[in-house]
Amino acid sequence: MTKVAAVIMAGTVKEAVQQSRLALEDGADLVELRFDHVRHLKLEEIARIPSAVLMHGIATLRSPDEGGATGDREGTRQSLLEELASRQFAYLDIELSTDANRAGGIAALAARQGTTLIVSHHFAESVDSARVADSVEACAALGDVAKVAVPVDDIDLAVQLVDLAQRLAARRQRVVVIGMGVAGMITRTLADHTKQEIQYTASRGRAAAAGQLSFATARRLRGGEPTVLGLVGHPLGHSLSPVIHEAALEALGMPAVYLPFDVGRDSLAVLLAAADRLRIRGFNVTLPYKESIVKNLDDLDGDAGRIGVVNTVVIRDGWTTGYNTDTFGFRLSLRAFGLRVSGRRALVVGAGGAAKAAVDVLLREGAQVQVTNRRTDRAEALADVFGGTVDSIPLDLLPRHGPWDLLVNATP
Repeated sequence: MTKVAAVIMAGTVKEAVQQSRLALEDGADLVELRFDHVRHLKLEEIARIPSAVLMHGIATLRSPDEGGATGDREGTRQSLLEELASRQFAYLDIELSTDANRAGGIAALAARQGTTLIVSHHFAESVDSARVADSVEACAALGDVAKVAVPVDDIDLAVQLVDLAQRLAARRQRVVVIGMGVAGMITRTLADHTKQEIQYTASRGRAAAAGQLSFATARRLRGGEPTVLGLVGHPLGHSLSPVIHEAALEALGMPAVYLPFDVGRDSLAVLLAAADRLRIRGFNVTLPYKESIVKNLDDLDGDAGRIGVVNTVVIRDGWTTGYNTDTFGFRLSLRAFGLRVSGRRALVVGAGGAAKAAVDVLLREGAQVQVTNRRTDRAEALADVFGGTVDSIPLDLLPRHGPWDLLVNATP
């Protein structure tokens, strides 16, 4: 089973030990002590770290070239690594690019203490999966565990990294393959599923890198088949959906995660094709794909099929079914507020998928509907969908057409 590690970034060794104890009490298997974050690091402080932390500790002295913090330290990198290697940590992390010439000596010291040697490489920029695989092999040649991290900008590379991790696991290689950034979160989510050595997590909410899962999320996922849910759209930086759904999953204790899938148009098909092997069981859909995704799905539910708008996709045995819950939600809202719209005049502002759902419900409830939008052509296109039963009004002409009994804002 993949070990879950809480990453500890503290300014002093004393603080690092305190935070490590808390993380271990919370249930972490390991704690990664990022010694590059310790101010004025001294050899004697390393020697005083208690064995209860050492036996669960990953000692890491990340160099600035690979994203590490800089600070005053007693001694050279060589002497610090030798001290760490002699202290019976569970793991010691050294770098392929920085420490290759000293790896043999460090490995011998670590082996005498029963310490597992991680050789890592962190790419500064995104590279293809073939280069990642080459780096894994180079790291594996020098250490017990190969760890490679690479920035991920799109779902295409993230899928390739998951596939790579699974191939390496089939060969029983001890590896950690991480896609850094929000687009790479799926690689972290599936760490246990792809049998990686360690899953690095944010300790008590403080992420060491963008896209790092919280320890609470990793704990929910461990030991079982993860259910991946999410939000598909572009852009997604403004969306609160991941925060809201993650809070709900945590409260329910479900072995699931809700991820943002910020994908470009060319990558939408890639995501859908890989959904089953990525353990994706469903996702919400937002701008700009509520209408365009329809052609990529296997089936549509009633409302979604009638209006050609999807905001929810459920995946069962690889079969994708699109639903529209906007219609149900809007109809429910009208009922909840006791609004009877039959024979009433309603103005819908907006021309996207949510606006189309609102217009559909209002017409079926017997309202007289008009639509408006900043782009007149889009408002006209929306009105045309409903075959002459809806009028389109340019924004600058609104004062001539009111008043209305109901205003529906369906803009982003």
